[in-house]
Amino acid sequence: MKTYLDRWMAAFAVVLLAASPSVGATLTAMSTFGGGDGWRAPGELLAGDTPGTNTAGVYNYLGTASLERGLAFNSQTGNLILVSRSTAGNGIRVLNGTTGADAGFLNQGSGVITGGTFATSMVGVADDGAVYVANLQTNVSSAAFKVYQWSTETAAAPTTYFGGTVAGFTGTPRLGDSLDVTGAGAGTTIVAGASGTIGYAVINSGGATAVPSFAPAGPLAGDFRLGVTFAGNANNVWGKQTGGSPAAAPLRLTSYAGGVGTSFGSATLTSGGEMAMDYAVVNGVPLLAVIDANNSLLRVYDVTVPATPTLLVSATTTSGTLSPNGNAVGSVKFGAISGGNATLYAMSTNQGIQAFDLRGVGIPEPTGVALFGIAASLTVLMRRRA
Repeated sequence: MKTYLDRWMAAFAVVLLAASPSVGATLTAMSTFGGGDGWRAPGELLAGDTPGTNTAGVYNYLGTASLERGLAFNSQTGNLILVSRSTAGNGIRVLNGTTGADAGFLNQGSGVITGGTFATSMVGVADDGAVYVANLQTNVSSAAFKVYQWSTETAAAPTTYFGGTVAGFTGTPRLGDSLDVTGAGAGTTIVAGASGTIGYAVINSGGATAVPSFAPAGPLAGDFRLGVTFAGNANNVWGKQTGGSPAAAPLRLTSYAGGVGTSFGSATLTSGGEMAMDYAVVNGVPLLAVIDANNSLLRVYDVTVPATPTLLVSATTTSGTLSPNGNAVGSVKFGAISGGNATLYAMSTNQGIQAFDLRGVGIPEPTGVALFGIAASLTVLMRRRA
């Protein structure tokens, strides 16, 4: 027969197990994506792909010819938007966010999408499901940078959300290698990282642009060209490029108000190859996810203290020999977030699309005081029992 103390200790053992140090966050392949391995490899065909999207057994819109750079997640539909410059046409694809299968395309209308070094390059999705696709322009001081808007994935055609030259940069400003979108409706804000000059361009729902100036001190030219993300709100912008070492390619931390930019430091990550990135708060923990162009390794950092990121987890779902990503371009996006769990999507150009399950973020570990209290309570009870 169990005594009261026996029952109490049995129940307490459950509490003790729950309070024991957690194994920490995990990052694993999404088992439903890409045929079950979490990777839609270049050219891979998937069950459920839209008919006519392959040629000679190869998927047309995800290859190794540096034609895909932009990838975004639509929180309203659960789908991914992939921008491809494939000659197969209709290259703004909708992919099922659970399986990765091609579910169709965005209607491009007639005569709307024109101009640019690349007519389409990067993509972002607002919180209301509106899709924004930017061209790539090598000198926005003299030629039009354009952003197109689809109100929904089923819109009959896009509208030109912004189209024109961008004043305020020095040098030869290039836009369209990196892009992020935040907010919804009239509160939508877009940021495009620049190369050939310092900083980034911010575009609001009225089509106005701001090019924050960081003089006399701040980021260097190109620091936002390959990775850019809003960090917590529409006024915090972080940027990244690649370099021969982590110190040569720091994470730049900035904010802006109108035409004035403020640099509040930089941070060193793990590899000089890290570039495309995305920021999200999961279970109260601010996270930065970054893809490495050298090996398609995704790293997730805890950026509670932005200047000193802590590597939380890293993983890749790829295998075999990867085609090089010579331009170091691509996209990373958080998907659905629930409690301490989230999905993550990453595309390093020429290396396919990866999908991950991030689990266990923000699960607290017991403090030394708590453990001491547990041990003390057990000691007292054991003495009484004796």
